[in-house]
Amino acid sequence: MINNSVLEIFLGDLTNLEQYDAIVIPTNSRLLPSGDLRCKVLRKAGTSVQVECNKIINEISKVAVGSSVITSGGNISKYIIHTNGPRPGQGNEVKKLKLATWNSLRLADKKSVIAVVFPPISLEMRGITSKLCAEAMLPAIKKYLLEHNKNLRNVSICLEKNNDFEIFENTLNKLAS
Repeated sequence: MINNSVLEIFLGDLTNLEQYDAIVIPTNSRLLPSGDLRCKVLRKAGTSVQVECNKIINEISKVAVGSSVITSGGNISKYIIHTNGPRPGQGNEVKKLKLATWNSLRLADKKSVIAVVFPPISLEMRGITSKLCAEAMLPAIKKYLLEHNKNLRNVSICLEKNNDFEIFENTLNKLAS
């Protein structure tokens, strides 16, 4: 427990988690379908979510690295938070990954979300390592929950691979001690 909120990690499929009010998914700067996870979530959510993404891009032009935007969740959840994580070699990857995590939490909290689930941001299509991802995301979540949280009661990270789970678990255990 962190400030009356649960921070947890688990193995699972991000597209089968209806108990969460918001699902965070990685995006590119144009909110276009790309990467296996994003495409899978958008497919299950339905076309209305991509229509919302297109409207957002028409208004803001692009989503900067470290930034997040929110849409309805279509058929999959109440909301989908689209976050643009860093690519290796851009510089300041840890800072940008923390910022993407923080901005996603801020949007969820602003919408009075109680339960939000993340994938490991930038891991799937961006080439960021599990270790770097865990060491950026988990402290950012903990800090947000301690210092700024108003509504969130459950923040989860859904992992697909045992190896990633072990790395995140080790990092989470270090944070707890």
